[in-house]
Amino acid sequence: MSINYNRNLQDKNFVSTVTVLAAGANTGTFDLEQVEGGDIANIVFELAAPALLTAELTDGKILTYKLEDSADGSSFATVDPLIQTTQTGAGGAGAAAKTIRFRLPANTRRYVRIAQTATSTPGTLAKAMVAKLLF
Repeated sequence: MSINYNRNLQDKNFVSTVTVLAAGANTGTFDLEQVEGGDIANIVFELAAPALLTAELTDGKILTYKLEDSADGSSFATVDPLIQTTQTGAGGAGAAAKTIRFRLPANTRRYVRIAQTATSTPGTLAKAMVAKLLF
């Protein structure tokens, strides 16, 4: 099922660029400035994961990106239903760049971010992921 994006307006306050790391990394926290319900379902989250060379993501190693939310901006948990994507090193070529867009579930709490994790020793990571909200 495709999702229609009517406006795709971007606010510079809702963009976070963070280097992906072997130890894991989190994007900046976005304050949706509302509690559950409201217009949350109309917000589109976009994650752009970088292309990674073999030295950056070796064969069989995986980077995982998950959407997390929080009521207080400090205690984050994976949203339910789970929203995640992965990049897997394969064929001696690393992993291609990917961009995903998704709407936030209606039960999303006020603060959101992307949490990136990696399998052990994925390679030498030095590129950045970009997360943004579109309205």
